[in-house]
Amino acid sequence: MTLDIRASRGGFGADLRNSAQVVIAPFQAAVNAVVTPVVSFSDGLSNLAGLREENQRLRDRIESLEREAAQVGHLEAQVSELETLLALRLGEDLYQLSVAAEVTARGGTLDPTLTIDRGTGDGVHTGQPVVDGQGALIGLVSEAGEAGASVIPITSRRAPAVTVRLPDGQRGVVTGQGAGALELSILDATDPVEGGELLVTFGPYGDSNAYPKDLDVGIVAEAADPQFGTIRVRVEPMGDLERLEYVAVVPWPPGPQLLDGEA
Repeated sequence: MTLDIRASRGGFGADLRNSAQVVIAPFQAAVNAVVTPVVSFSDGLSNLAGLREENQRLRDRIESLEREAAQVGHLEAQVSELETLLALRLGEDLYQLSVAAEVTARGGTLDPTLTIDRGTGDGVHTGQPVVDGQGALIGLVSEAGEAGASVIPITSRRAPAVTVRLPDGQRGVVTGQGAGALELSILDATDPVEGGELLVTFGPYGDSNAYPKDLDVGIVAEAADPQFGTIRVRVEPMGDLERLEYVAVVPWPPGPQLLDGEA
C-alpha cells in the first residue's frame, strides 16, 4: 500500500513498485496454479453434492408416483369388480340382484372358510351360493349372522358336491379335495373327457337344490378315458380363492328362510 501511494506520485516509488511486481509475479502465478484447481475442485464437490441430492429427490418422487399409479390401478380393478357384482344377474329366474360383499378374513389350510361382511340383515342366508366377479362359483354360505357370514369353498371336503354339465351333455359330480383342489367323477361314462373343457352347474337335480343353473365351476385339467365305466379327473377351479377380495351372494334357492328353519 505504501509503494502504491508513493508510486502514485511517480519517481523512485513507482520504480520500486514495478520492480516488486516483477519479482512477486512468478510467486503469484505459482500460488494461483495451486489455489485455482483447489477452488474449482471444491466448487465441483459442492455441485456434485447438489446433483446427488436432486437425483435422490427425483428418485423419491418417481417411487412415490409409481406407488400412486399402482394404487390407482388396484382401485380401478376393485371398482370394475364391484360394478360387475352389483350388476350381476344369474339366470332368467333370478330377478333380484345378488348381494355384493367383501372378504374380510380367510382361514388356514385346515379351515379354508372365508368370512364376508354381509349377513342376514343384508339378505344373506345359510345355504346360498357365492360367486366371484366373473360369476364363477366360489362356495356356499355355511353360517350367517346379522352383519357377517362364513363361506365354505367348493374346494373344501366339507362342501356339498356340485352336479355339473360337460360341453357334450354328459353329467358329472365335482367334489372338493382340500388344498384348493377339485375332482370330477362321471359314473357310467361312455365318452372320454378332454382337457380344457368347461364345467358348469347342472342346476337343481335330484335332492340337490344348492346351485342355480350354468354357474362356471372349473376347467378339466387333463384328458381322461373311462376306466370300467368311470372317469375321475382333476379340475382346476375357476375362482381364485387366494386373491379373492369381493364376492356376490346369490339369492338362491327361492325362499332361503326355509333353509334356516324359519318356516
